[in-house]
Amino acid sequence: MSDDKEKKFVYKHVFENMRNYGYDGYDILQGPKEKHFGVSWQVNLYKDIYDSITAYFNCESLQTGNWSINTTCDIFVNGKPFSTGENFGFGQLRSPYNRWDLFKNDIQKYGIDDSATIEVRVKINEMTGLFRDFDDYFAKESSDVVLTVGDHKFHVYKNYLSLHSTYFKTLFSGNYAESEKSIIELMDIDPKEFHTFLGIIYGFLVVEESNVKHLLKLADFFDAKIVTERCEQFLMKISINDFPDKFQLSLKYKLDNLKKKCLSEMNKYTDFARLAPWNCNEYSAEIWKELYLKAVSSLK
Repeated sequence: MSDDKEKKFVYKHVFENMRNYGYDGYDILQGPKEKHFGVSWQVNLYKDIYDSITAYFNCESLQTGNWSINTTCDIFVNGKPFSTGENFGFGQLRSPYNRWDLFKNDIQKYGIDDSATIEVRVKINEMTGLFRDFDDYFAKESSDVVLTVGDHKFHVYKNYLSLHSTYFKTLFSGNYAESEKSIIELMDIDPKEFHTFLGIIYGFLVVEESNVKHLLKLADFFDAKIVTERCEQFLMKISINDFPDKFQLSLKYKLDNLKKKCLSEMNKYTDFARLAPWNCNEYSAEIWKELYLKAVSSLK
């Protein structure tokens, strides 16, 4: 059912072959993922050896930061009301699912045999956080290529992405077979991290302590200078607990301004032993010299 202005939708799925699962301990039947209001929703059924069924209503978002969704849900089983007015909450700091149980007497009461129709009528009361989607109507209308990462689709504009990433500029340039494709699969990339990466490029997400390492890794892989610069600016401003980690990031990703700042902040209280990598070859002779001189000067 289509979404409306009140942010309502219905998730409904017929689970088949109910008799033939659940006898080897716990088993699972997965419903399809449906996207509503920028997030994915899914119902999964778990059946135990005692023939009880636990239904899990999952909410999956690619958002970073402190996002949350508060809902009121009415649950129907085989067309009959099972529970109404359930207040289900989802979010980064909450469980990704809410559950309800169908015991043996419920299975008989609701006529569950070889199939079961689970229907959840959802009203979203509140959404906090940014919920920009690269697979909605607006993204599709303003894109000319689809990047697939896992089971997620990202509708993007080639020229804009090429402007900020040498990797994509080369990919779309015409020298590769992918340049003529309307759908391109990216392998070995985490979809949530890629969503954040695109969010930085498009300007609707910000670098945070929880995502800066992943962003630097992707910025290095995709050669996206703007993302690297924003990560460096973020690390320059904050004072994270792990100073050696910040220093090593500056070396690994060639963040020269951050490296200079780290060196300038070293003093007699600096734990120089923790600045040393496990493999001494990870640092150049020049870096070892700078650390040595800093350590010596701190003793004066």
